[in-house]
Parts: sequence; C-alpha cells; structure tokens
Amino acid sequence: MAMKRGWWFAAAACVAALAGTRASGSGDPGPILDYVTSHALHPIDRAAFAAGNVGIVKPSAPAAVRYLDWRLLTGLETGTDAARALTTPCCGDWQDLTGVWLEARRQVPGLEADYYWVSTERQGPDYTSIPTCFGDAFTTAAATLKARIAAHGATSLWVRAWVDAQDRVFEACSKDGITLPPLDPGAPAWLRADRAYQQAALALYDGRLADAEAAFAAIGRDPTSPWHKLALYLQARTIQRAALTTRESAAFARAHAAIATLAAAPDGTYGRGEVVRMQQVLDYHEHPAALRDRLDRVLNAKTPTPDIAVQFKDYWSLSANQPDKPEAADWIATLGARNREEGLAHATGRWQATHRTAWLVAALGLARPDDAGALPLLRAADRVAADDPAWLTARYHLLRLRIGRVPDATLRPEVDALLARRDLTPSDRNIFLSIRAQLATSLADFTGYALRQPYCKAGAGDCAAVAAEAQLGQRGQDWLGLGDDARMTIDRLPLAERLALGRSARLPTALRLDLTLTNYVRAVLLRRDAAVNETARMLVTLLPQVKADWQRILRTPPGPAKRFAEIFVMTKIPSLRTDLADYARPHGDEASFGGYWDDWFVQLPRGMAPAAFPAAKDYYECRWWDGGAQDDAVDLTCNGRCGEAFPARPASFARPMQAAARSERSAFRRAADLDRGKTGGTTLWEEALAYVTAHPRDPRAGEALYRLNRVGRWGNNHNQLSKRAFRLLHARYPGTVWAQRSPYYYN
Repeated sequence: MAMKRGWWFAAAACVAALAGTRASGSGDPGPILDYVTSHALHPIDRAAFAAGNVGIVKPSAPAAVRYLDWRLLTGLETGTDAARALTTPCCGDWQDLTGVWLEARRQVPGLEADYYWVSTERQGPDYTSIPTCFGDAFTTAAATLKARIAAHGATSLWVRAWVDAQDRVFEACSKDGITLPPLDPGAPAWLRADRAYQQAALALYDGRLADAEAAFAAIGRDPTSPWHKLALYLQARTIQRAALTTRESAAFARAHAAIATLAAAPDGTYGRGEVVRMQQVLDYHEHPAALRDRLDRVLNAKTPTPDIAVQFKDYWSLSANQPDKPEAADWIATLGARNREEGLAHATGRWQATHRTAWLVAALGLARPDDAGALPLLRAADRVAADDPAWLTARYHLLRLRIGRVPDATLRPEVDALLARRDLTPSDRNIFLSIRAQLATSLADFTGYALRQPYCKAGAGDCAAVAAEAQLGQRGQDWLGLGDDARMTIDRLPLAERLALGRSARLPTALRLDLTLTNYVRAVLLRRDAAVNETARMLVTLLPQVKADWQRILRTPPGPAKRFAEIFVMTKIPSLRTDLADYARPHGDEASFGGYWDDWFVQLPRGMAPAAFPAAKDYYECRWWDGGAQDDAVDLTCNGRCGEAFPARPASFARPMQAAARSERSAFRRAADLDRGKTGGTTLWEEALAYVTAHPRDPRAGEALYRLNRVGRWGNNHNQLSKRAFRLLHARYPGTVWAQRSPYYYN
C-alpha cells in the first residue's frame, strides 16, 4: 500500500508542457484544452455526481470515480460529501500540498528565493518510491508559521531559525542523515518547544521510530508545550508505523494497545476520531480478506459513510489484483479490462446473469461493431429506460456502434434531441457535439457544432492534464475551441471550403486567425492569387503585427515581386503550417514569434510518395499515449475515455470532397515528408533566394537573406540554405545591420 510507481510521469510532463501555452494575447491564460474529462475534478462534474447524474460512464476514470458510477448505476446514494471525497485525489496518488508550505515560507524575508520543490518520497526497490511526508505535514507547518509570524513578526530572527529547522525536517522526507541546525542557547521558550516537536518529526521521517516515540512521549509530559495535545495521537501513530515496518506480532500488539489508549482518552482528545482508521490500517496488514469483505458490505450500503473515500481506497487496493473480486470491484476492473475479448465475455455473462444495467454498460464499453455479440447488446441498450442512470451511456454507445452502419439521417435527430437536454455536463455535451459535427450535412451545419467549450483552468486543480498548443478564442466571456474531430475535418477540406469557413462570423476572431493563416499558406503553395489576396486582406486586422507585409502583398500586381512579397512575410512567422494539426498561433510582436519553419517544395524531388492527409492521431489533445494507433482506432470524440474507440471520421458533407482535397495536398509537400536518404527538389525558400540573387537592388534583399539564414537555422536547412544565404548577405551587404545580426551560418 505504501509504494507506488511513477507511471504517471508522462501525464505530468504533459502538464509541464502546457505551462508554455497561451490561448490569446489578452493576458488571461484562459482554460486549457480539455473538452472531455473523466476525473470529475471540476465542480460541475462533482455536482452532477452529487445529484445522481452519472452521465456517460468513462472507463478511464480513476477507480474511485468508477465506484461512484457503480453506486449510481446500482441505485445507491451518493450526495455532495461522498462525491467530493471520491473525486478528490487521495493521499499518495498525485495530490501535492507542498505548495502550501512553499507559499507560506515566502512570507519570511531573506530565505532562498528559488526554493520551489520538496520531495516527499524516498527511493524504494525496483524503481518504486515510498511516500514519507503527506499533505497534512505541510498544511500544519504552514499554519504554524503563520501563527509564529503573527506573534513575533516575519523579520524575527527566531522565526527565521524556526523556518531553517523546518526546511531541514522536510528535507528528511527524501534524504537520510539530516540534522537540525544548532539552537541558540538564548532561544525563547516557544522556539524550544517547537524545536522539540521538529526533532520528533525528523526522527519519524528518518525512520528512527524509537527516538520519535520517545520524543512525542516527552512532549506529552510537558503541559507547557503547544504540541502537548497532539502527543498521544502522534505517539500512537509512531508505534503503528513501527508495526507496519517490522510486521512482528509483538509490534502489532503494541500498536493495538496504543490505539486502544487513544480510544479511551477523554472526548476532544486530538486524533481520537482517527481510531477507526488506524485500526483499519492494522487490519489491512493482519486480516486483509476479512477487511475486504467487511468493506464490501459497507461500500454497498444504501447510504455512503463519511469516510467512504478512505474505505474505498483500502477496498480497491485489496481487490484490484485478486482473482476473486467482490462484484463492485469486479465491475470496476472489468470496465478497463486489458484483454478486451475476455472482459467483454465476462461483462456480457454478468449482465445476462444479473440483469443489472451496470454490467450492460461494461459490456457496451468493450464492444466493437463487428463483434458477434454486438447485436444483442445494441438491442438491450435501446431498451434502457430514459429514467435509468445508464441511459445516457447506452445512447452514446448506440451511436458509436451504429455510426457509419446506418444512414446519418437516422442518427442526426437523436443527437439533436440529446443536445437539447439541459442536464449534460460540459464534457458530455462536447462528446455529443463531436458526434453531431460528424453528421453535418453542410459547411454551415458543421460550423454550428464544430466549436467546443473547455471549462478547466490551468493551475486551478480542476483538470487532470492535457497538453496541446492552445487554439482557443473568446466569444463574449466564453472560451471556445475547435474540437479535435472538427480540426481533422477542416484540414481535409479543399481550400475553397476552408476560405468560406474562415469568413464565418460564428467563429471567434482568434480561431479565424488560425484558419486564415493556414489558408494563406495553402493559397501561396497553390499559387492562387485571389485566395492569397483574400487571406492577406483578412490578416491585415487578424495579424496586424506584420500589417505592412500584408498590405504590400495586396498592392503588388501578380508576378515575381508579389510572389517574393508572399514568401518574405512567411520568413517572419516560423509557426506557419498548412494544417491545424500541427499549427501554433504566433503571439506577441513579430520579434517574439516562436516555432520553426517548414520546408515546402515548389518542385518535388523525383519518386516522392503521394500526398496524404495528416493521421487522425495527430489531432489528439495530448499525444503521448496514442502510440502507434491506426486511424480506425483513434477516438477524437471521447479521446479514448469512454471505452472502445469512437471511430474518427470526417464530417458527412466533407467526404465527397476528399478527392479534391487530397489532390491539392500535392502542393503541400515538405522536406520532412521525404523518405530517408532521398534528396532533390526545390523549396519555397530557394525560390526567395533566387529572387534576391536576381534583384540585388530590392530594398528587402539584405533583410530577406538574414531571415533565410534563420529559416535554415530553425528549419530543415534544405540544400544548405543557411550557408548560401549567409555568404550572399556578407558578400553583397557587408555593412548592413542584417549582416551584423548574422555572424554565423548553420549546416
């Protein structure tokens, strides 16, 4: 129970990557791209659970959230407290309260300013880690520091000495051999009492449990210590930890006795309310089977208990890897079965044996349209009553298993009716919006459902984690983004339809910028002057940072000079792309535009493979988990959180346009698309270099060479573009600012 593996590191890395993204230049970081959540960290999702609204069951949810689903699907009560407790990440998962302490210590001047991390674990065997310090230690320390500052002032040398010692105590969470700084003989009594407590805590974290027990006992004998009232509880906890460490019967007997002493203490004694939990911890190790059976009875009672989250944590820990799971644990495990066929057979069998819709939900989540048993499941799902908690999940899977197999016109009214409901969470609404967009009959119809509303704020603790370059915009107070499936459809449209979408006033301005910039690149590569002019005219206001360049394009007549003007502005915007799949919006002024340049061919190398659309997996919000998924297994509707994949497919109206869109893509080829070892071809940047070579008096020539050198540095540097631009720049324009800014070339 104490060890945990760091498998979630990739998700954490996703969060870290998010820190560098922004939604717009408004200064408000806005929400993050999390259209579908399964963690129920947001108040809206918690309120839905508390009200008995199960929504679409998501097998990717944490086990405690799946247990909430189980309660609702089997007619058990939830309520606000149980919903909050079970959806709040619990001790040892990924809850981090060290920030509370770090924030508190910043109130003391003169401390190390870049102290921003406290490791709470010690290294265990086989790449595991052992949690040592839990959240309450940091909240207690922060509260104590606040009280000491209030009493003695933030600049007090004694308060500073207190913090220095506390830093060392927390250092012992992850390191051996930590000692506290010497205490000044003249220290006041309050600091001496606190130091005794810090010494006891240090011994506890350091594993010197006998020393810790003795220290807490001494504090208990000192009625003047502010920690006196905590001593009995902490002494019992230390003895309990010793039993769990040694696993000796005598140590367990001592722990039982210490807990009994705490239980017999007068009402109001600190920690007396923890007695049941402490006893349960001992039972977990001494009598696991009996404890699991008892918890199964408690957790399947009609009314939730106040400590339901702690009880479930032990219940799940004792059940998850056992072959003879109780039914609730069996259902929770089956939802996320690693062997789909076995899980489906088991869930179907349990549904047929129990007639519980919970098991039907589990089977539906694992079913694929071509499964032999899919038809009976579909029929059963269609019979789920509208007032059954499983109804919404059943409707989702009916749509998933039927889409593409029955006429879209049959499914469209059903999705419209679902979207008309007022009780959908934002997450579930986004899922049905995605389905409806895929059933769209026209571009206008599609536009009405392509936008999704993210509702999680970065850093607010109400999102699990999603990293993506934010393509969000604001309409009034609402943040909106294009759904993953919608972006895939848009990228598979011919330029004419993309231009029409870019004119739509239904899109927030920032999203029109994204669309218009990618349309501009397409127009340049396709050499369509009318489309270039239309997008440049729009970009005068959408991207005014380079307004003069857009205006120059508009006033230059068709010909080589106009072509050069089109490419010249592209040397200033490194994030330009032809697709929303890998596009990143430029932020700030022109000098701060970030990213790298693509290397588009204007003349293809011989033997280059035919053009293809970006893979569906390129539109995942967060790509670390998609592995080598094939397009038909990519789920852009529920992001893989609702069970088997909802097939990724472009919208209905767009499918007849696929041939024309793919044909256009022959002009979007990049050096990165070349097979390894192949060379040749002429790029857009070489076209610009050729123009500068032929027009030495063009006033932009020096700057263009400087920028082409940068394109080579931060792009593919096809055919040594950087070196050629550098040499021409220094040969022709040696005294210019552009030459001074280009001291090197890059191979």
